[in-house]
Amino acid sequence: MRPRACALAAGLALLATLTAGCGFFAPTVSVDRARAGKVYGALNANVLNSGEPSTATREVLHSYALSELYEEDPLEALRALHEITVHDPRRTNVFALSELAYHLGEVRDDRDAYLASAVYAWLYLFGTEDEIPASPYDRRFRWACDLYNNAVQRAFATADGQAFALAEQDRVLPVGSVHVAVDRSAFPWTDADEPTFVPGDLYRVEGFSLRLRDSGLGVPLVGSVPAEERRLMPATALLRVSGSLKDIAGGLPATLELHSVYDARTVQVGAAQVPLESDFSVVLAAALNESPLWKFSLSGLFSGEKAVDENRLLMIRPYEPGRIPVVFVHGTASNPAYWAEMFNTLLGDPELRTRMQFWFFQYASGNPILVSAATLRAELEETMARVDPEGKDPALRKMILIGHSQGGLVAKLMVVDGSLDWLRQATGKSAEEFDFTPPQMDIVRKVYEFDPAPYVSSVVFVCTPQRGSFQAAAWYSRMTAKLIAIPGALQSLGDSVFGSGAGAEMPSELADRIPTSLDNMNPNSPLMRILMDSPIAAGVSTHSIIAIGDADPRDPESLAHADDGVVEYSSAHIDGVKSELLVHGGHSCQDNPLVIQEVRRILHEQLARP
Repeated sequence: MRPRACALAAGLALLATLTAGCGFFAPTVSVDRARAGKVYGALNANVLNSGEPSTATREVLHSYALSELYEEDPLEALRALHEITVHDPRRTNVFALSELAYHLGEVRDDRDAYLASAVYAWLYLFGTEDEIPASPYDRRFRWACDLYNNAVQRAFATADGQAFALAEQDRVLPVGSVHVAVDRSAFPWTDADEPTFVPGDLYRVEGFSLRLRDSGLGVPLVGSVPAEERRLMPATALLRVSGSLKDIAGGLPATLELHSVYDARTVQVGAAQVPLESDFSVVLAAALNESPLWKFSLSGLFSGEKAVDENRLLMIRPYEPGRIPVVFVHGTASNPAYWAEMFNTLLGDPELRTRMQFWFFQYASGNPILVSAATLRAELEETMARVDPEGKDPALRKMILIGHSQGGLVAKLMVVDGSLDWLRQATGKSAEEFDFTPPQMDIVRKVYEFDPAPYVSSVVFVCTPQRGSFQAAAWYSRMTAKLIAIPGALQSLGDSVFGSGAGAEMPSELADRIPTSLDNMNPNSPLMRILMDSPIAAGVSTHSIIAIGDADPRDPESLAHADDGVVEYSSAHIDGVKSELLVHGGHSCQDNPLVIQEVRRILHEQLARP
């Protein structure tokens, strides 16, 4: 090398040596552009969505020189940070403990580490050792809520991970211990057999347009009693932690509370009202999954005596005083499950959920409509006598009936005056002129002689054939009607009618048999004529929801010829209703969002009534 070159190299080496200590060649800080979504994802990466602790937690580790220890021994790093935080209880440290404990639970499949994560998350959210409260605008606040919910679920999972262990227990944490008590006082099914609880997050829900879930704290659970098929109980488990970070070493008290999601929207924690996490859709979906209800649609139409045995009023939850009953009545060849989408959406309304109770009437839809109405009346009156024998609950006297198609006619028969005129009009003879036995006359009187139900305040008609259905008048419906089995008691009553020769006075299609519901909905049937002439009882508000296919509701000519495939607009429309909503679509419109929102509006209107 030439002398000058050697000198230059030596000089550069000396310069590098001298300037290195002055920071001239320190690592540079730079910035370059990236997609907003990528930056947002990096900012929000945490142990729940990335499997690794967040940048915020790693900053805490770095600030206490624990990063290297964490990589080598996560448990020892957690314990070291815990001891530091006992003496320096800043909230950012407590959050870091929660996230690190959760990560430890994942790495080691350790339920006790998950429980520690839940305890730390609770102390981050509600602890008072740090005088600066947790800000709900801080990302860590939102992460802490999710950490808490997920950690509680995993901490109390059964050994197979398929259920939630709701039992008093002592648990040893990575640092210290916790004694967990159980409180069921906020759960109404405490007198039932010991239920099994499954976290709602273990279910994937399909079939609903929305999975309605209230955000908050706690683990949504689906409870079931093995001895009672399909009795599912929605609940939320909340782990309430008492004491402070310093108390963990000596044993921290905590309570696992079970709350009914139908009742409480919030719980009191200190001075704060904290919302409960709840999932209504998963409970409803689990109840309907492979439910026998789906088989009832056709069996309820054709199976006669067997179907009648399944007539019942279904209560989704135990009766609750002070809540107005809303009774859904399905239509022909249908079942209560057809209301699922509407029910799922209405449950998402907190006011409706806490001030109303939803009941469903299942009935054999092939039977004469008057018989189904008498059955509904008997079911409601028996239920009210059982749950409120002294008649002290005024909410039971504000009942709302919502009927689809034939169900609307069943509901209507609850609020009109009944008489024996239908029998006289159809046969030309009064009931007393027939050779009825006392049991048969009892059936006749229950079916034809009744007063308007004084406990019904409102009726909502959905696609109801007020003047009959043109489909029921078609030849194929008349043929189908002949395939419907009529229960024995009704058939014997028919034998008395037709054996008297009165059948000759009846319409030709009814000359030899008791009329079925399809016969009743023939526009020319005596029942349709009687119903159209029967006024609604005073004080009962009525509402109509009518599907009109693709007709133009603004065009009188188009509307005059509109139908939903089963019922014409001219049949479904009646004067005197408080409201009438026209929607595009077909006859089975219970899941139409506009129909659901109209029902929701009507229910809120009823709540506002004195």
